[in-house]
Amino acid sequence: PKFLEEHYWSDGEVRVSGREYNGMIDSPCYQRGDLTCFSCHSLHKSDPDDQLAAHREGNEACLQCHSKMRDQVPAHTHHAIGSPGNECYNCHMPHTTYGLLKGIRSHRITSPRVDITLKTGRPNACNLCHLDKTLAWTATQLNTWYGQLEPRLGPEYQTVSAAVLWMTRGDAGQRALVAYAAGLENARRTAGERWLAPALAPLLDDPYPAVRYIAGRSLKRLPGFARMEYDFVGPEADRTRARRTALDLWHAAGSADRTGPAVMINAAGEADTAAQETLLRQRDDHSMDLQE
Repeated sequence: PKFLEEHYWSDGEVRVSGREYNGMIDSPCYQRGDLTCFSCHSLHKSDPDDQLAAHREGNEACLQCHSKMRDQVPAHTHHAIGSPGNECYNCHMPHTTYGLLKGIRSHRITSPRVDITLKTGRPNACNLCHLDKTLAWTATQLNTWYGQLEPRLGPEYQTVSAAVLWMTRGDAGQRALVAYAAGLENARRTAGERWLAPALAPLLDDPYPAVRYIAGRSLKRLPGFARMEYDFVGPEADRTRARRTALDLWHAAGSADRTGPAVMINAAGEADTAAQETLLRQRDDHSMDLQE
């Protein structure tokens, strides 16, 4: 039913903001532990953005209960200390909830799984950070590190980055979440940022104003784009022109830091616009109203 799609992913995980409590009580840490809202949050002496309580930033929020993991976090995450991938919540609470023109952390504490991504369409934590990697790459990593079975994947999931697929042919909610991820410093540091402009540019004239706004904001965080003028509610002709301007600025900014079929940029550093247009023609344009 449309009501469920506009509030939840198909497996029942919350899709829009304002229902974080619903996600928390569906988590093992709540059902089999002592997790409450106040395990991490406080209305007083907290940061202004997420209202995280003192000493609940980073892994401390999780290690207060999972104390045995304190010396084992890098071995468990397979990421270096100080890296985004070594932060518990980046894997177990990714930005898969939409609200307030951004991605919000899921409060249903889970682990990334490619089979769930295929089933629900919900972006997974790995590909929201490794924007340049394919879903097949993620499946291999999860199999190697955690013994997860690798699901059968179509050719596009083996050759094109999952983020590019979501931004081009995904539904409006997927496009919004991945466009938001492309503006996050952690993702840009991990996946590179000088290839992202051609992937974000088509979203500047997306049918949904929210997607356009988020894409424009992320684009302006890339090198050479801070002063780009763009009105996400301007005339359609202006938005189409902005898409071309973004590509011009990208060419002027210098070489891409990623090339290959996964990011649809050839060895000469040129965007594969033909491949991109093919994916854009497959875009899921069904009407959506993600009610926050």
